[in-house]
Amino acid sequence: MTINFCSERLKRLSTAVDQEVDQQIIAGCALAIGGADGNLFQHCAGFAKIKAEMAVDSNTVFRIASMTKPITSAAIMMLLERGLFLLDDPIEKYLPEFKNMCVLSGKRDDAGNTKTRKSKTSITIRHLLTHTSGIGYSFTHPKLGEFYRAADIRDWAYQDGTTIEEVVGRLAEQPLAFDPGTDWLYGLSIDVLGRLVEVLSAATFAEFLANEIFEPLAMGSTSFYPSALQQQRLARVYTPDIATETYDDVDFMTAKESFCVPADAGLRVLSKLEFESFVHADFAAVESPSEKEQVYYSGGAGLHSTLEDYSHFCQMMIGNGTWKDQRLLSKSSVALMRSNNIGELTINLGGAIAADQFGLGFAIVNDIGAQSFISGKGMLYWGGAYNTRFILDPVNEFYAISLTQLYPNFHCDLNNRIISLVYQALQ
Repeated sequence: MTINFCSERLKRLSTAVDQEVDQQIIAGCALAIGGADGNLFQHCAGFAKIKAEMAVDSNTVFRIASMTKPITSAAIMMLLERGLFLLDDPIEKYLPEFKNMCVLSGKRDDAGNTKTRKSKTSITIRHLLTHTSGIGYSFTHPKLGEFYRAADIRDWAYQDGTTIEEVVGRLAEQPLAFDPGTDWLYGLSIDVLGRLVEVLSAATFAEFLANEIFEPLAMGSTSFYPSALQQQRLARVYTPDIATETYDDVDFMTAKESFCVPADAGLRVLSKLEFESFVHADFAAVESPSEKEQVYYSGGAGLHSTLEDYSHFCQMMIGNGTWKDQRLLSKSSVALMRSNNIGELTINLGGAIAADQFGLGFAIVNDIGAQSFISGKGMLYWGGAYNTRFILDPVNEFYAISLTQLYPNFHCDLNNRIISLVYQALQ
């Protein structure tokens, strides 16, 4: 299928990105649109490091955070294709520590302590892939967050030698928010799947991704912990230059409505204060990732990548599992990943709305009339905490990727506007 975009209309994308940079809403951005055969349009603007005047380009290394999740999901599907499990197998079959899980009961005992009850259902691999396991993040479920903090379970990022095996073991000892399969909650489910990859493949999760996905897709700059050379290309994370007391009473789940940034605020380098106001993670690991010191391979949020590299992953997904002469997934597996896997449940994070559905690794636009931007029915999307986003359109067979490094970014609607601008250019 030939993808046709109007070249004049694509210029509107460049204009929108350049304006965000000029107004210091973002420091820089790397943007691409393409199909199975490669990029059709690319625009890079601004700085990866403002003080050093290091310009953003297609090989700038970005923290892609939750854009790690679709890659982990692809790894799981590769193992499914090898006949190692079925999607509805209970995870305890492979990770026995998840036997006899408990669920928050919504009640307290006489001392005021939270009461739990035995879960009515087991967590399945599909539940983990679709965020219907009952496992959350500290910022998506405050009550679970109390348990997670007490057990030193962080949302992502450790700098103390912690492994995913250790964290998954701790996680299995905590209650679930609900019986698996009965609701949707964004959380550490995909980190558990990273551990499942280790158990099934007898390799570390980092080794599996490097050998089975990154090498075949020529994603040489994608890793959990950038090398010394890659760190030279690593963009800084910037934050709005606003008063620190702004963060005193802001809640992550309602911040989209309440977080206010003056138009002329400008930017400063992200600090521990802004980062830890919303999430429970190791700021030092985010600020200065080092492959020499860290071994926590977060399947949900840990990867660093470039526009060029992530384009190769998107090309594989648009190409029904094939990139150039490399087949990573079958056409049937990709179709399953693109399909609604949560039935009538609704999702509530990542720019999603109630009308959206969820596949295996990303959200799905079901009702284009319910969106605030121009889109296409069946469009897949997900993003990352540092203001990264990608979309896959399996009908028109194209993808779009936008990479910036801004946190928090509740006030920045650039990614949604980019989606509109991509679709308005489609012929």
